[in-house]
Amino acid sequence: MRLLLTGDSIISRAEGKNEPHINWNLKQLLPEIKIENTAVSGINSGAFFARLGELVLNVKQCDNLVILLGTNDLPTHKQVPLKQFKQNMELIASAVICQYYPPHVLLVSPPAVDEKKQRVRSNALVKKYARVVQEVADEYHFGYADLCQAMIEAGDLSEISRGIKNDGLHFGNLGYDILAKLIVENL
Repeated sequence: MRLLLTGDSIISRAEGKNEPHINWNLKQLLPEIKIENTAVSGINSGAFFARLGELVLNVKQCDNLVILLGTNDLPTHKQVPLKQFKQNMELIASAVICQYYPPHVLLVSPPAVDEKKQRVRSNALVKKYARVVQEVADEYHFGYADLCQAMIEAGDLSEISRGIKNDGLHFGNLGYDILAKLIVENL
């Protein structure tokens, strides 16, 4: 199986590995998987749409496509309004549906955060943006994985959200285990 992973830093960060951490985790669960990862740290939905050709459409066709966006749309100091975020996600969805049959596309919500460390993101805000991601997934008959809720249900967010940066957002092993299992369950 060939998988195209894309989105923001949650998908792109290596967190001490020799490749993006999520690639490493998925290979542990699915040893035969071939992964293309075009994620860009710091990208929001508008910038992602502007680079859609480079990040998705011009990449050799894979069996499945996983997109995680919203993390950089919701921070209070540079917030993309929910209405605009939804429009951006719909534009992205309408473009990728030409190349990927809907059951082979998985949209993933932004992650939950450790609110003790995150000053510009809250889980209430993450949930609002996650709802938009789910609405777009439903509208286009894509798969949807609620990473935010899975992290909250998994337990102590201060532990789950701890990565090298230790900023309450960019997680390490525990968070990537949750994300990888969610992706595999939805493939």
